Amino acid sequence: MIRVKFLNAMFLCLIGTGVFSCKENKQGAAHIPEETRTKYNFNLDWKFIKENPENAQELGFDDAAWETISCPHTFNDIDTFDDLSHGHHDGEDNHWRGTVWYRKHFELPKEDADKKVFIEFESVRQIADVYINGKHIGQNQTGFIPFGFDLTPHLKFGENNVLSVKVNNDRGDHFRDNFPLVWHHEHWHPNHGGIYRNVFLYVTDPLHITLPLYDNLETLGTYVYAENITAENADVTINAEVQNEYTETKNVVYEAKIIDNDGKVIAVESSEKRMDAGEKYTFSVKANVSNPNRWYTRHPYMYNVETVLKVDGKAIDSYNTPLGIRSFDFNKDTGFSNNGEYAKLTGWGQKPTNSWAGLGAALPDWLRDYTYQLMDEAGGNFIRWGHCAGSPAEIAMGDKYGFVTLMPGVSGESQDEGETWDIRIKAFKDMIVYYRNHPSIFIWEGGNWAETEAHYQEILDIINTFDPNGKRLMGNRRADVKNDSEGYVSIEIGTEGWEREYPDLPVVESEYNREEAPRRIWDKQSPDDNFYSHPNIKKNTYKLNSEQFAVKQAYHWWNKMGKKAFHVGGANWIFSDGPHGGRCPTEVTRASGEVDAVRLPKEAFYALKAMWRPEPQVHIVGHWNYAEGTKKDIFVISNTAGVKLYINGKVIGENNTPKDGYVYQFKNVNWEAGEIKAEGYINNALKVTQTKETAGEPVALKLTSITGPKGWQADGSDIALIDVEVVDSEGRRCPLAKGRVDFTFEGKGIWRGGYNSGKPNSTNNLYLDIEAGINRVAVKSILEAGSVKVTATQSGLKLASIELSSNPVALENGLTMQLPHVFENVLTEEPMPVHTPEIPEYMPGIKNRSELFKKFSYTGDGKAMLRTNMHWGKKAHTDMEVNYTHLPRYVNEAEYIRTPNSDNRYWARDQLQFIAGVKMHIYVLHDDTVPRPEFLLKDYKDNGDNIKVGDVVMSVFHRVAEAGESIIMAGNSDGDAPENCRMYTVIGKKF
Repeated sequence: MIRVKFLNAMFLCLIGTGVFSCKENKQGAAHIPEETRTKYNFNLDWKFIKENPENAQELGFDDAAWETISCPHTFNDIDTFDDLSHGHHDGEDNHWRGTVWYRKHFELPKEDADKKVFIEFESVRQIADVYINGKHIGQNQTGFIPFGFDLTPHLKFGENNVLSVKVNNDRGDHFRDNFPLVWHHEHWHPNHGGIYRNVFLYVTDPLHITLPLYDNLETLGTYVYAENITAENADVTINAEVQNEYTETKNVVYEAKIIDNDGKVIAVESSEKRMDAGEKYTFSVKANVSNPNRWYTRHPYMYNVETVLKVDGKAIDSYNTPLGIRSFDFNKDTGFSNNGEYAKLTGWGQKPTNSWAGLGAALPDWLRDYTYQLMDEAGGNFIRWGHCAGSPAEIAMGDKYGFVTLMPGVSGESQDEGETWDIRIKAFKDMIVYYRNHPSIFIWEGGNWAETEAHYQEILDIINTFDPNGKRLMGNRRADVKNDSEGYVSIEIGTEGWEREYPDLPVVESEYNREEAPRRIWDKQSPDDNFYSHPNIKKNTYKLNSEQFAVKQAYHWWNKMGKKAFHVGGANWIFSDGPHGGRCPTEVTRASGEVDAVRLPKEAFYALKAMWRPEPQVHIVGHWNYAEGTKKDIFVISNTAGVKLYINGKVIGENNTPKDGYVYQFKNVNWEAGEIKAEGYINNALKVTQTKETAGEPVALKLTSITGPKGWQADGSDIALIDVEVVDSEGRRCPLAKGRVDFTFEGKGIWRGGYNSGKPNSTNNLYLDIEAGINRVAVKSILEAGSVKVTATQSGLKLASIELSSNPVALENGLTMQLPHVFENVLTEEPMPVHTPEIPEYMPGIKNRSELFKKFSYTGDGKAMLRTNMHWGKKAHTDMEVNYTHLPRYVNEAEYIRTPNSDNRYWARDQLQFIAGVKMHIYVLHDDTVPRPEFLLKDYKDNGDNIKVGDVVMSVFHRVAEAGESIIMAGNSDGDAPENCRMYTVIGKKF
């Protein structure tokens, strides 16, 4: 049987008790691992049933008729991305929910009977009850945090064993009523139940380094951190919790090696201890690294720390821990620096389900890696997982691609009590223990909402206990809604970037630019593809096409973060489209991603790439296949200082004054067939060029496959992607091509298909519409290696065929040593940004001086503004030339909030928030044509007055707020609102 190999046993340099160094003949040597513990990939060959039979946990239960599957697996892959969005930020809710069973048969060798055996689940959604040979050994209900069990007492070595997992993904109808698991709701995450991440089995010596699985096992694993970091030196502390489960005392030598990216040993330190039977002890050594390769977002250099236990000179157990040596600073006035080097954080939020059309949340690790590669290509260096923890594979990808990570435990959007808080705070502890060695994690997120002082203290106690040397910051999104947050959060996790609520803290954005636009609709001058003509278009909060969505990336980034010298940067919400709360009923997704739900890039992806990559970039937004006589504005996004635009070799314009930092607009350009070219200049020197051509008439289909770094694996869960394009006679994609493509499929695999963003029931079919010239389908492997053949046809075009072969995976007695594959050797060193638009001078100390509206924030798409001295003639909205006219005398000289009327149909539960600075009257002016939202009916009273703003009659609602009270207002309406309705406004006056 093949085993994972670790450190080779080497001679001891010093015999004795305590800490000692062993440097001669080791430092600078190539690392030679030797067999110690065994790590099995436990994903393959499970039995599954979407029912809840009695006694399914029993060893002798007959599961022969059950379906054979492999993990990662979800039973909701066939009923997601198939319903049009409800709008109003409600997620896709038409998923199968209930109790299912998984059973895994396996046999361990008799010679392992004296070993320890542990199982690790990277997480299960939502509630997992785990049994081994009929014995219930525990439950986990976090859905996102790894957990594990000691299987040893219940195993039969050399005989059949059965691990059974009962999984339930049901939930309450409303997330606020889904007690106690408030985060388990499609409002936050699509409800894709199952063993949707990896499962591993570990076989170790009874004397072993523990796993970092605090849930159930209550073990800590290793803790590795660097201090006193300079270009010349770093001091590395290497701790490892060791357990002696022998019945006798053992003389243990603990050895730690630091191994560089080239596989060379650069430091070795050792310690020795006599460990009693049953004793648990944490070894600790310190090593010095000279001239360290430090971890930068633009050069994320990783070391590996190998910790080894030796008895009588023989290595009996070992463990590998990632190490990134980096220092950092989040500064309230100067932003973020990494090892003393300034870096603006550019990136995205991403749901930890990472949903994929046709696949749901069950993805092989290399597909998660593929998403990271796209984010890296677009210039990202920051990710915020929302609102629960990312997977182990993805956090490791943050390490290797250089993504500063904002890491939560589990959370919905509430300050919780009782059982909900008990589960959350325990999950937070489990998360810290599991992930604390990853250098990409810079901020722990305590929750997606403000907490009480007592809860904040619990959060900090956990961080100080389990990550006392990580120097990471802690924050809660929307901490500004409670004064209890003062003195506990060390970084402001903002939302939408318009206002700064904590002038004495650094600020990083967690969710900005929540607009939506599908990939399939180019612009208003291109043929429509079921968007403007969609029967639900009037219900959309957003009616943006791909061009508008791309151009607005610069508007949101530059004005909210980019031009603010003090601002750290933050997370564009969100990277990939998914069924987790869209506001556009024309779509089957929340179409706010820069890539769609099969990771095909939108124009917004290329816009951000042109802004965020450090190398010179230029991108012409759109295509070049218009109808004769078309005249339109052309937008070019570039990180250069000036752009020239050419059509068929002729200069048609030069622009050296970008809007929003990066947008070069050329007005009323006449389209001509041929070629459009943009050149980017810095200091009058040509730095970069992009050309787009007019594609010819469609003549053929083209199929292209994408597989993981080690090919397509016959493990029962691996995925092969196939892109289908419409091309012209020269092989160029036809950007306006659309229409149905039919597929035939045969061979050793399972067809998973793709989706159409604007059509229900488009997944898992042997047909699919082309969108903007391309679409993507998926094929899942089975446990039998072999080939598949896919043929695509569309009327009038030459058909295309492709064959794929899957690679066999060695599987013996239900076990394999072949681990999930990801991309390796990806380390690169990026340059510093070639050019940054001029940033206005920042004047520290400027803050909101309102006496009434303290910690004011607004999370809509437009900008709201605080104003004083209310009287007639004042402007009512930030984006409309309409004034207040006749006003009741009681609001004269009041302070007021000027809201954006463009948010009249936008809904968020926390759209407008502030803390009352004094006891005050609050008046809300609400359009009488709009259904009154719940917050208004619950907390305010219609005082009978009406105010006419322009030609719209607004009812006046009133309440009194006490000093220090948190005031939260949701959107203009909880449901549908008239298209031309008016956004509410807010007035405050001292009591």
